[in-house]
Amino acid sequence: MIPDVLRMALLVLVRNPGRTMLTTVGLAIGVAAFIAMVSFARGARSSVDSQFSKLGRHVLRVKLDHGLLGEQPRPLTEADVAALRQSATTLGPIIPYAIRGGDLSYRGRHHHALLRGTVPEFASVRPTDLSAGGFFDAIDMERRSPVCLLGPEVVDTLFAGQDALGETVDIEGKMPCRVIGVMARRGSAVSGDDLDNRVILPLSAFKAYLGLPRGIWLIETVARQPRLMAAARDEIERILRRHRAIAPDQDDDFVVHTPDEIAQVAQDIGGILTGLLAGIAAVSLLVGGIGIMNIQLVSVAERTHEIGVRSALGASPFQIMRQFVIEALILASLGSAAGVALGIGISMLVAKVMAWQPSEMLVIALGSALFGLAVGTLFGSIPARQAARLDPIEALRRE
Repeated sequence: MIPDVLRMALLVLVRNPGRTMLTTVGLAIGVAAFIAMVSFARGARSSVDSQFSKLGRHVLRVKLDHGLLGEQPRPLTEADVAALRQSATTLGPIIPYAIRGGDLSYRGRHHHALLRGTVPEFASVRPTDLSAGGFFDAIDMERRSPVCLLGPEVVDTLFAGQDALGETVDIEGKMPCRVIGVMARRGSAVSGDDLDNRVILPLSAFKAYLGLPRGIWLIETVARQPRLMAAARDEIERILRRHRAIAPDQDDDFVVHTPDEIAQVAQDIGGILTGLLAGIAAVSLLVGGIGIMNIQLVSVAERTHEIGVRSALGASPFQIMRQFVIEALILASLGSAAGVALGIGISMLVAKVMAWQPSEMLVIALGSALFGLAVGTLFGSIPARQAARLDPIEALRRE
């Protein structure tokens, strides 16, 4: 009967605790590795996707094409921005940026940060959470008001825990800038840039106090509707080619791209890495299965006389094979259960440390556990079949 078979299998495993534990640990490591690897890959992909979301979805970006051979491309200018605003029909707000590094000082404290000059519409394309204060407006732009928003890292260094709003910091020794806002903490971008170590200024004040020797660094905009993305991109290229007097046989000296394109590439790479990591983890599972097979082969060799006695007493080859298969199944079940617990624990710990969104663990855990059971049972059936094929007479001769 099945209960008797289970009882006998458990007795055999309990009789050899060291061997049972080592076999179980081998498969548990394989299952845990599979869960952890897949979870890590999913967590990393989710983190990358979240980072690209910070950059803004469905945003069109225009930059100079520095990959062209020959002379340095002409800088983008405010006139290019004006041409887009005047002629475009598919575009929403058009946001120019001027960027440079700069030194800031306040009451003897100094800090180096990224300075970004832009326009009030910036907040509509790049939603910016503020922990204090507010954004500059059209009047500040018109008056070239020397006002600024500081990142939290800048505030921590210059103000050392004090309230920064209303205070005046000196930028490059050229621009006394009144702090009207403090940005919320955001961490690092996909590129590795520190999003907390920056200063946002009105573009008009940036130009008046610091100059625009390299022109506009970047132009951002959005299509009026998501379905117009391709048309908006074509319109940008057409307007800028005409305004910058680029001949029909000449290549563009600028590029237009979207975060969605880069995000898709990152997702594709993430998918490949997920497959590779899952493959590596699957090898660990196979190694665990081979461990069960080796232990069962040793068990068959040690219990040859027992097999002969059972055969002589009327046990059929099927009954003998079933006995060893059930022993392998129990080992695989113990190893898979331990591996699921270990894998989920490791995944949750790493997700917490890396600040990843927790992935769907149920499907991963269930799949890896079933895979572990299948591998263990499959490899355990090989020595079971060998035991069933033993000649009873030859088996009884062995001690």
